[in-house]
Amino acid sequence: MEIHGFGKDASDNYVDGSLDRLEAMLTYTEKLGYDLAEVSVPGLLAVANGKLLPQRVRRIKEVLSRYSLRYSVHAPGRSNLAYGYDHVLEKSVIRASIEFCYAIGAHRLVVHSGLQALDAARTGMVKLPDDAELARGVDREILALQELGPIAADAGVVIGLENGDPHLWECVALQQNTKPPQDLPKYHARLRMEPMIRQLESLNHPNIGMTLDLGHLHIAAHVLGDNYLEAVEQAAPWVRHLHISDNFGKLDVSVDREADRLPYGEADLHMPPGWGAIPFAEAFQKLSGYQGDVILEIKDLYWDHFGDALNNLREIVAALPGTSKANP
Repeated sequence: MEIHGFGKDASDNYVDGSLDRLEAMLTYTEKLGYDLAEVSVPGLLAVANGKLLPQRVRRIKEVLSRYSLRYSVHAPGRSNLAYGYDHVLEKSVIRASIEFCYAIGAHRLVVHSGLQALDAARTGMVKLPDDAELARGVDREILALQELGPIAADAGVVIGLENGDPHLWECVALQQNTKPPQDLPKYHARLRMEPMIRQLESLNHPNIGMTLDLGHLHIAAHVLGDNYLEAVEQAAPWVRHLHISDNFGKLDVSVDREADRLPYGEADLHMPPGWGAIPFAEAFQKLSGYQGDVILEIKDLYWDHFGDALNNLREIVAALPGTSKANP
């Protein structure tokens, strides 16, 4: 591995539109020794109705320019180029997110893979898509990314499609639609690497790859009964960006508050590396050819341990054979 930098996400929940809180997070991140921060389009209020807000972006740039940090960007978590309710608007939001990257000099944009077709059925107002619509969604996302790829290339941005993690509500939605839990990866295909890789192979674009979230994959592999390290190895050739946090590989039980989940080790806890059960050293060995940044997506709950998280990750990486930290 060749690590260009260790980063920390500036979470939506913490920043929540406040540039003062953005400054507090960046000041703390820089002081702890991080190399970059991953900022969020919705958390910074950078885009409205699919359009970049120029005056707002200028203010954001003023804040970001005060730090020696580099930046990556996370598009809205709800974005879905496969099954979103308004496809034209979905494309506009991602295009505006690319423009935001260009405006602040960020070269990585994280976009959730659209291979999750359960959101619309969650409310009970519509049925699950049939097989034909599932296939159309896959093609819809490919066509959208074929359009967005050259725009990203012109902006010097690499789009990294992020894999997902399973949730109890998804299993409930399947049950309500008389589907067995074994159908989960059919309707939430980004839980596994194969469907995402097929899309990337079809796109074959240098500015579109994968953001591999090792925490998401850990839960998905345990819930689906897959081999975690084999899945990491499968993804490795496509990974252009890495998200790191720890968990115990357990499904949630419909409890939203992280502090209540933690004693039971449930869900995507976004803990510092070393707190949970993810075999990071073994996973990194499967990613031996990776060149890029590593972003620690650690919940604000662990604010006092952001420094520990960075030190733990550095120790893990330093112990790996053939791993270096290089200038980006």
